[in-house]
Amino acid sequence: MPTADIETLARREAVGPSAVGRQELPVLRVGVAEKADDGEQGWTGFSTQLTPDQLQAALSGWWRCDPERVVRAGLMAVTLGQYVVAVLTGIDGYDGRGDGRYRFHGTLAGSVTELVTPQQWVNPDAPGADRARLLLGRRLESESGGPVAYVQPGG
Repeated sequence: MPTADIETLARREAVGPSAVGRQELPVLRVGVAEKADDGEQGWTGFSTQLTPDQLQAALSGWWRCDPERVVRAGLMAVTLGQYVVAVLTGIDGYDGRGDGRYRFHGTLAGSVTELVTPQQWVNPDAPGADRARLLLGRRLESESGGPVAYVQPGG
C-alpha cells in the first residue's frame, strides 16, 4: 500500500457507539474474504469484489459471540483492520448451531467500495441505512479475543 494511502487512513475520523445512538456497538472484526469451507455460505470475510448478496452472507455468521448483545443493538459494524467496511442493520434474531456460533438475521445496510477515497454503497431500503453512512469508512478501534467485540463510549 502506498505511503500516501496509509497516511490518509491514519487521519480518518474515529467513530463510536454514540454516533449511531447506542450505548454498545457490536463490531465484527473480519479478514479479507476467503472461500468458506462449510459449503453453505460461499465466502467469509470482506471484499469489495463480492456482490451485496454475497457480502451479506459472508458477514452474517457463524460467529462466536453473545448473540443477545448483538440483537439488543440491532446493528453490527464490520471492520477490516480498524476501519468500518460494512454495516449490518435490522438484526432481530439469530440461528445457533449448538457450538457457540451464531448467524444473524439482518440486512447489509452498506459497505465501502473503496476505502482510501472513501466510496460507499448504501442500500436505501435497509433499516438504518442512515446509521450505516455514519460509520462507513471511519476508524473504529475494538479489542476482543474473538471475532466479535463490543465497543462502549470512551472505550
